[in-house]
Amino acid sequence: MISASDIQSQMTAPPPPLERVPTQTMGQTEFLNLLVTQMRNQDPLKPVTDTEFIAQMAQFTSLEQTKEMSSDLERLRQSYALTQGTALMGKEVRVATGAKDNQVFTNGIVTDIEVNKDGDVNVRVNGESYELDEVIAVHSEIPQN
Repeated sequence: MISASDIQSQMTAPPPPLERVPTQTMGQTEFLNLLVTQMRNQDPLKPVTDTEFIAQMAQFTSLEQTKEMSSDLERLRQSYALTQGTALMGKEVRVATGAKDNQVFTNGIVTDIEVNKDGDVNVRVNGESYELDEVIAVHSEIPQN
């Protein structure tokens, strides 16, 4: 006969619960899976009307186009920043760094342009790298001393 202590010794503590991290957006695959599931499980006596199906597809198409447009705008922004940085090559600039109440100003000639892995453009002035938005003034001519 099996005793209660034998059963307890064979039981283990339940595994820790898995942490579920919800996603904030629905991708193309998830949407199509949801749509197929909806079609499979619909009431045959009350099928989804054509207008509902078309509205869902239109929403999905709109979502995909918005995502694509966002990606295109990001590439355009990066291209524009590179163009701006290139236009500064060889020009004297004034760069402001630090907090607004404690800014440090640097003058110098832009000698290089760097693009980091995120596509952000930096300019090199006096051997130091600065973000493009830290440039506050541009002089087209190098002042004669």
